[in-house]
Amino acid sequence: MSARQFSILRRKPGLVDFVTPIRPSSEGVAAYRLKMDTTPVGAFSTAVMTVPPSGFVDPSVAGPQHVIQPGNNVRVVFKPSNYGLSDTAAFWLKLVYINAANGEMSNPAPSAGTLILPPFEGPMQSGFSAVAPSSSTRIDLPTVSNFRIRNTESARDLQVSFQEGGPTVTIPAASESSGFFGTVSSIWVNGSGGTANFSAQFTYAFPR
Repeated sequence: MSARQFSILRRKPGLVDFVTPIRPSSEGVAAYRLKMDTTPVGAFSTAVMTVPPSGFVDPSVAGPQHVIQPGNNVRVVFKPSNYGLSDTAAFWLKLVYINAANGEMSNPAPSAGTLILPPFEGPMQSGFSAVAPSSSTRIDLPTVSNFRIRNTESARDLQVSFQEGGPTVTIPAASESSGFFGTVSSIWVNGSGGTANFSAQFTYAFPR
């Protein structure tokens, strides 16, 4: 499976701690942009922030644990409410690479839509709903367990894979999967012959 393009190191009340590898200079990446949507397959038209390869620490959360450290990663630490994001509701982030002309790049490609859950004491049950497109699309999650997915479409199958290029599970219309009880951090979904509404439920415990 191809590597995730960014990780959330910590998610606490009033804090998101994000890290992504610095891209090689040969790729022409001049900055890193976070974009937001309320669904993993949305347009991600809302820019949250654009940061340089040196990283960024929001002044309102700066402190001994929140500093830019030289190395191979870009670190971004910020307070969600300062950037139009909720601290009490889930949202989805996508990482987009920016060239020297401030244009959004298609190569390297943007990340998958990645779920950012609100902070709570875990383990807790959580989930989301979305519309699977007709072509297989990756969705990145925190590492979760007890994963179940339901096809809420009335007359179209949902295809789900837990590995890139791996076996596909077919979930018939108006049916729920039997459950995937290992840990899950990414899924690939598509509707069979068109879009398909679905919902997912899982257990998650936030690292503190």
